[in-house]
Amino acid sequence: EEAVRVQLEELARLDQIIEELLFLSRAEARAITLDLKSVQPGRFLQSFAQDARVLAEHYGMRFNHIHEGEGMVAFDEKRLRQVLLNLLSNALNVSPPGGLVTLRSLLNAGVWRLSIEDQGPGLPAGDYERIFERFVRLHPAGANYKGSGLGLAICRSIIGLHQGRIFAAAGPDDQGLQMVIEIPAPDASSAG
Repeated sequence: EEAVRVQLEELARLDQIIEELLFLSRAEARAITLDLKSVQPGRFLQSFAQDARVLAEHYGMRFNHIHEGEGMVAFDEKRLRQVLLNLLSNALNVSPPGGLVTLRSLLNAGVWRLSIEDQGPGLPAGDYERIFERFVRLHPAGANYKGSGLGLAICRSIIGLHQGRIFAAAGPDDQGLQMVIEIPAPDASSAG
């Protein structure tokens, strides 16, 4: 029974990798249609933050979010939620016990900028671009992650389909890492 269970788990993992690779291929071919709707980012993030706090508590950590700015942004809520959950999961995996993951959101000057900041060890600047490559998995020594190394490549594809960009940068005060997303928001008014 144990051998069959292990085989089924491996088959499920392989199936997930195949689905992720198919998604990336479709995204590169621009064969994915987004369900773009004009949404108030503050409301979207309020809903996301409820789930994020529960996930953070499960990991023994804390989650905080800050949103500034008014206006509407056209985006696919399901896909952006997928991106944020991936980034949150990565941040929780590298943060120390009891750590804080912060989601900052600013809607201003025609751009919606989001950043997820962790309190982990960070990365050398030379790896900031490399982490978006397929099958690249960089994590602290001794960590045992089961990811496929496709999550950030998928995030980049989804944000690219939104005509935006995603990149990594040093966290505040050069502590940890922040993943930054910028999505065009032509209908956004200035923050205030």
